[in-house]
Order: sequence, then structure tokens, then C-alpha cells
Amino acid sequence: MDLLLVGLNHKTAGVEVREKLYYTLEETKEILPEIVHLFLKEGVLLSTCNRTELYGVLKSDEVKPEQIVNFLISKKEAYQIVDYSHFYIMRSYDAVRHLLEVASGIDSMLIGDVQILGQVKDAYEVAVKCGVVGTLLHQVFHTAFRAGKRAKSETSISEGAVSISYAAVELAEKIFADLSKKKGMLIGAGETAELTAKHLSSHGMSELYIANRTIERAQKLAEQFNGKVITLEEITDKLSEVDIVVSSVAVSDYILTFSQVKNAMSKRGNRPILIIDIGVPRNVEPSVKEIENVFLEDIDSLESIAKANYERRLSEIPKVQRIIDEELKNFIKWYESYQVAPTIKLLRERFEEIRQIEIEKYRNKFSPEDFQKVDALTRSLVNKLLHTPTVSIRESSNGKPESERIKFIQFVRELFGLE
Repeated sequence: MDLLLVGLNHKTAGVEVREKLYYTLEETKEILPEIVHLFLKEGVLLSTCNRTELYGVLKSDEVKPEQIVNFLISKKEAYQIVDYSHFYIMRSYDAVRHLLEVASGIDSMLIGDVQILGQVKDAYEVAVKCGVVGTLLHQVFHTAFRAGKRAKSETSISEGAVSISYAAVELAEKIFADLSKKKGMLIGAGETAELTAKHLSSHGMSELYIANRTIERAQKLAEQFNGKVITLEEITDKLSEVDIVVSSVAVSDYILTFSQVKNAMSKRGNRPILIIDIGVPRNVEPSVKEIENVFLEDIDSLESIAKANYERRLSEIPKVQRIIDEELKNFIKWYESYQVAPTIKLLRERFEEIRQIEIEKYRNKFSPEDFQKVDALTRSLVNKLLHTPTVSIRESSNGKPESERIKFIQFVRELFGLE
């Protein structure tokens, strides 16, 4: 098979290399037709923060993968950072298997990444709109979509949060179910706290208060999450109003004590509250956890949840590999049939051409009604004569080495004078 893959990813290149060779979808629309025009019969360019991969069918044997690599680097003027050693080259079924592993999330930096399948689909759709996807890549990518979808639905490869910030969101959803009617409070503005607040807001949290020593930083986050800035002194008062607290400040004493939270719970009618303490040292007095309907999680418990989920995802990889094996086997079966189909088509067209020529010679010797009978009779005769050769040609594609298959097809073409 002529399929070629050239690419780099998080295993072969650092982030400074990957980001230099990253092509947005808009850039892909510009460059992909040019790549195909120069080097390929058809092509799809997949570029994400963790990989840039070009799948294609070479235009001729004279085109070398190195030319495509150089083109990708030169278009980004990246010779100072990116070189040939960052790339891998795969061909034929190895390239197909790699794409199936990408689409199913087991080749991702984050195993089970749920975003990658959508990114593969986006890359394919851009290529389709550019008019550079042919029969082979169409089948390759739809096989990858099926593998990715099956991996997600038939295994647990994408289940369970594997980052601290998302583990916090999962906990919030388990406690409150609907976050759209809940209010939150961010104490401090560290990276993990910001990510957690970002995930909570993206799940529809209705209001967010932000308290931070540096007001400018609090205002910046408030603008980002449509929140309201409060002073550190207002934290205690707001505690009775909010449902989720994310705290990550550097303090020597607890910023939320047992008595503060106990009083707040009394004011809020004992409604549940989730407090996520990701400060080191801890920002919330551990005994707060003993208060009824207070769910206190610290960075250790969140890391433990994330780690357990990640290990569970790793254990799902063999199941995903079995799905990939099945889909690859189906693809190989399709490809082998695809190779012999043109020969079968030519053979039938050749016989039909002969039949038409011969019966036309006798058209005037029959009445219109009898001619229709002769036409049907000869058509049936040709179909019966072609049945055995057609079956033999199709069976030649069943698991035989490609060299044997090609040899047999050439023999058939020569035998029947097919062009």
C-alpha cells in the first residue's frame, strides 16, 4: 500500500519544537493543497499541541519523505529549532495502525485524551473541503473514527479525571449534579486554582467570587470568569453564600478554620459545601472535614484520585489494542478487495462490449420482441461465464501476500486483454 506518514509528536520532540511546527486549521487550509500539489495524490494534515502528522499517498516513486519534512519545516521557518531527527516515517499498515492508536487516545500524552478524536475529525474535514482526500484516505480515516468511537464506548480508556483540576470538577458534579445553580469562591490565584475555576465555570457555575492579595491579579481572573472581586476580609461573610471554595494561597495559618466554616454552615441551613484546599501548607483546618455536609478535599486526595484514574486508563490499553486489531483487519480486507475491484470492472466491461457488438450484428434479423429476448439471454450467458473468474479474482485478495496478488491480477489482465 502506498500510504505514507511523516510526523513528530510528544515522544520525539519537545514542546518548543512541537509549537514551532504547529499548524492551525486555517494554516492547514492554505498549506495542504500546496503539499498535495507538490508531493501527493491525496493528503490529510493533523496538527495539535502534541503532534503534527501528514498522512498521504505519494505522487510518484521519485518523491521522498525527506522532501515533505523539509517543506513542513521551511513553511514555518523553523530550521533553527526543528530538524529531521524529530520526525518519524511510517508506511502502509504501520501508518494505519498509528492513526488508529492516535484516534483512540492511546498515543496521547494524556492516555485516553477525549479531545484527540475530534481533532482527527477536524483535520479530515479540512482536507475534504480542500478536495485532497481520495478513496484510500477516506477509508483510512473512517476506520480510525470507528476505532476511536469504539474505544470510548466499549472501554474505560477515557473515564475518570486524570488532572487535579478536573478531579475537583468531578467531585463537584458528584456532590451537586447541576453546577449551573451553584456559586463558587476562589481564594488565591495559582495555576491549579485557576484551572479548577476555569473547569467549574465551563460547567456552568453561575457566580464566582475571587479573593487575592494582589488585586490586579484578582481583577484579571474576574474578567476571565465573569467573576466578582472581594477582599480577603470578606471571605468569611461570603462563605455562607457559596457552594464550592477553591483555596490556594501561601499562608502560615489556616485561612478557613473549623469555627468559621461551622458558623457559615449554620447560616446556610446546613446545605452541602465543597472546599478544595490545594494550598501548601494547607489553607483549611483539617477538622473542618468533620462538620456535617462539608466535603473537604486537599491536594493529596485529588492527586490520589487522578493517579488511580490514570492507572485504570492504562489497564484499558490492551482492550483498545484488541479493537484496533479488529478494525485494522477489516481495513486490510477492504483494501485487498479495493485492489482487485478495477480488474473485475474491466473484465465485465470487456465482455459486455463484445456482447453488444455481436448482438447488434443480428438486430435486423429479429423482431423487437425477439431481440429483447436475445439480449436478455446473452446477458445471462455472459454473467454465468464470468461468475467463476470473478469469484477467483476476489478470492485472490483473501490474505495472500501482495506480491502474489499483483502477479495474479497481471495474469488475468493479460489473459483477457484488459487495459
